[in-house]
Amino acid sequence: MKRVLFLLLLFCLIPFSCFSQKKALVEDKFLIVLDIQEYYTNNKLSGESAQKLIDSINYVMSNTSSNNVIYIKSIHKLLNLSLSWPFVYVTHDTSAMCLDKRLNLVNDNILTKEEPNTFTIKALNDFLKQNNAKEIIITGLLAEQGVYESLIAGKKLGYDMYIIPEAIVGKSQKSKEKVIKKLLKKGIKILDINTLNHD
Repeated sequence: MKRVLFLLLLFCLIPFSCFSQKKALVEDKFLIVLDIQEYYTNNKLSGESAQKLIDSINYVMSNTSSNNVIYIKSIHKLLNLSLSWPFVYVTHDTSAMCLDKRLNLVNDNILTKEEPNTFTIKALNDFLKQNNAKEIIITGLLAEQGVYESLIAGKKLGYDMYIIPEAIVGKSQKSKEKVIKKLLKKGIKILDINTLNHD
């Protein structure tokens, strides 16, 4: 009899222990981290703004499956002049392309882009298709440029697109808020950073 009671008790407790922890709100979504390069975080943002942005993105990443995180870097081109042939040539400024050291790297899914619209990267589109992506969050900078263009492009491709206001930055707070309102009208969804983790 004790054995039967023990088994009944065990069967009652298993569902709670196995399923009591709810999944994070962003765990199954794909997360694109845009342009968190030292060139921008050191030169275009105040120290406090850069730290807040990176802390927010790191927090979102901590609630996302590490396989679903994609880092995007903008390519920086330098025009070079020479006294010998070729007289003018272009090289890449690799130091400007370095990701900020405060950004957590959870994988090696690092791609480069030449256009503000992230979805012009063939490797990104291939990766998303191979992994059956449906929902994508865009984080990073700038709200008025790369973030905006990527969100709109992703929506046109049929993805459910999301932003987390604390995880993007604009030219100013007022400008960022204006962009967010515009994005909402175009069907982009907002996630509250305070509700990402349901544990």
